[in-house]
Amino acid sequence: MLNKLKGMVGLVAMLMSCTSFALPTIQHWQLSNGANVYFVPTTGLPILDVQLMFDAGSAHDGSQLGQAALTSALLDESAGGLTAQQVAENIESVGAQLSTSASRDFSSITYRSLTDEKVLATAWPVFTNAVNSPDFSTTDFNRLKQRILLSIKQREESPGTLAQLALYEQIYKGHPYKNPIQGTEKTVTELNVEDVRRYYQQYYVGKNLTVVMVGGVTRQAAEKLVNDLAGKLKTGAKAAQIPAVLDRSEALQLHKDYPSQQTHLLYATPVLKHNDPDYFALHVGNHILGGSGFSSRIVKEIREERGLAYSAYSYFNAMRQKGPFLLGLQTKNERVAEASTALKETLKTFITEGPTEEELLASKKNIRGGFALKLDSNKKLMSVISGIVVSGRSLDYLNTYLQNINDVTLTSIKDAFQRRVDMKKMVMVTVGNSDIKK
Repeated sequence: MLNKLKGMVGLVAMLMSCTSFALPTIQHWQLSNGANVYFVPTTGLPILDVQLMFDAGSAHDGSQLGQAALTSALLDESAGGLTAQQVAENIESVGAQLSTSASRDFSSITYRSLTDEKVLATAWPVFTNAVNSPDFSTTDFNRLKQRILLSIKQREESPGTLAQLALYEQIYKGHPYKNPIQGTEKTVTELNVEDVRRYYQQYYVGKNLTVVMVGGVTRQAAEKLVNDLAGKLKTGAKAAQIPAVLDRSEALQLHKDYPSQQTHLLYATPVLKHNDPDYFALHVGNHILGGSGFSSRIVKEIREERGLAYSAYSYFNAMRQKGPFLLGLQTKNERVAEASTALKETLKTFITEGPTEEELLASKKNIRGGFALKLDSNKKLMSVISGIVVSGRSLDYLNTYLQNINDVTLTSIKDAFQRRVDMKKMVMVTVGNSDIKK
């Protein structure tokens, strides 16, 4: 009884320590063109972080693979009559940062600077031009196109990249997620500057835009900045919904020869959508299985018990449609069959039996302990807020996060893994100098 009381006191102390800081309140409004804005004012450092996320990821490429990535990459080049060199110099002259990225679901442009009026007077118009008036000059287009083509060729030199591309091609057969984000050598070669202009005009519109702003500015200042930044974009039409991912009908094992001393092994299946009702059970369960580094079951079994690999891991990657549940490792060529068997056995045991009470308590403690660290800077907070809003979660998600973690039980983890992870439909890809089927 005394031990139980001590445990309860410890749990309460842990929860109090994690929630003693003020959780951010996410403010939301919508521009007249349909863009959704999410703003969190902060105190302390005078820094402003902004991320614009357009529903313009590579899943919308159609047959012209690579146009989403190339369009995104061109945004922070020449814009508003400034050359790419002038854009870079104006941003760097005040210590600001401007970058772009593309994923299968979204294309993003990210900004960071001080909130000083002189800094914003120099950097914000450059950011605004990048969003509203990219030049898409032939010079920039040809230069970035060649850079992407070089990157595509360099994929052949990375067994890890080859393994991931082969895995996505198999687990997403018949779905746009199967395609490489940068495209292929053939499709990128065939792209022209008019293709990216049309892509920009179709997808970079208000109805496809989510703005996340975190920093030391007032609501009034935030509204003015966002109106200047995105208020003039055309309303446009919302992008078509990404099609559902169909379940595989059977397991598959695929090997690609590569002249290396180690084999890259990936094992996966599509599982998790944004805002999935099983998220917390799967998240806590995976933390125990392979998401907590050296304390995870996979590392203990693969590295410590058998010495098969230095690193082994698992994760759920939630996407708009079912993102992958993926396990991975690297091992010596001659031990790949043993590593494959060990990985499958570890997963099968976890699905069948679930975690232990001790593992669950340790996992919850670790997740709760790291909660505040996810919110301890503007940049981290912006990343968390972006994840909340694009996934369609409630804006009070952070307020209920710890309770949702605490509500996960041994039964809920076991039930979620048994319903959602079917090893009879999983794909294993190996890239190296050995074939586990031999």
